[in-house]
Amino acid sequence: MKKLLLLANFHSGKGIIKSNLADMIDYYNSRGFEVTVYTSQYSGHITDIVEKTGSLYDNIVCCGGDGTLNETVNGMMSLEKRPLLGYIPCGSTNDFANSIGIPVIVEDSYKTAVDGMPFTIDIGSINGRHFSYVAGFGLFTSVSYETPQTIKNILGYQAYILTGLKEITNIKTYPVKITYDGGVIEDDVMIGLVSNSNSIAGLKILFENYADLNDGLFEVLLVKKPRNASLLKNIVNCLVEKKFDNDMFYSFKTNKLVIESRDYIKWTVDGEYSGDYDHAEIEVIPGAVDILIDKRESEDKEGGK
Repeated sequence: MKKLLLLANFHSGKGIIKSNLADMIDYYNSRGFEVTVYTSQYSGHITDIVEKTGSLYDNIVCCGGDGTLNETVNGMMSLEKRPLLGYIPCGSTNDFANSIGIPVIVEDSYKTAVDGMPFTIDIGSINGRHFSYVAGFGLFTSVSYETPQTIKNILGYQAYILTGLKEITNIKTYPVKITYDGGVIEDDVMIGLVSNSNSIAGLKILFENYADLNDGLFEVLLVKKPRNASLLKNIVNCLVEKKFDNDMFYSFKTNKLVIESRDYIKWTVDGEYSGDYDHAEIEVIPGAVDILIDKRESEDKEGGK
């Protein structure tokens, strides 16, 4: 009998996980899995579980938000042989699921988590911490971890909008030096995103060209400090319309970069606070994890190659 590790974060979503847990276990049993269940008890708990026991399982399924997925991935990256990963998205924005083609309807996603087609994805690393889809700093990037979980559970994506609006009145910019394979950039920026996703903070298809999740490259977007307040509206419009070919942005692809700053900057990875860094080394780990996605999405990705 195959073994499955089911990891649940009951703090994510609106009680969806608890009300579906028995059905999940029953379904996995019917598919020939012996199921072991752990629930998250503290920040980093899921990473600890996966590091200590993950190698004993054929499949790992995590259910929660993007932060739960991040903890699972960080645990898996310590394993010599990594099990197949399934993801049941129950967060407020579910950026990664939207980007890769994992259903957000719970019954569909928990079935896809074992019945789907394996899809290989790259994983990012920032100063040794791993991330599945984005590392960032600056305006709006702290919204996820600064918004109380109870408010996110009640309002969902609207909670991010309401909290984010508060940051508009207190825009900070950061003088940074970015070194990558295309050269060196020195400038003042208000947003920095290093991504392996097409959906960030609910903005679907942020990059005009489809972000390939296993091409060994990051999509990097830097938003410059606006020269005056009136340019802020233009910047927002360009973000929504994905128009980055102008002097307000830097947009490029790379497999590795170093971002240095005079002062410490608060960084976010996959919607969770990562730390304060004045030196961030970020690199791609190609083809690091096999995740199960909707079979139709898998066929579309294969057909698009």
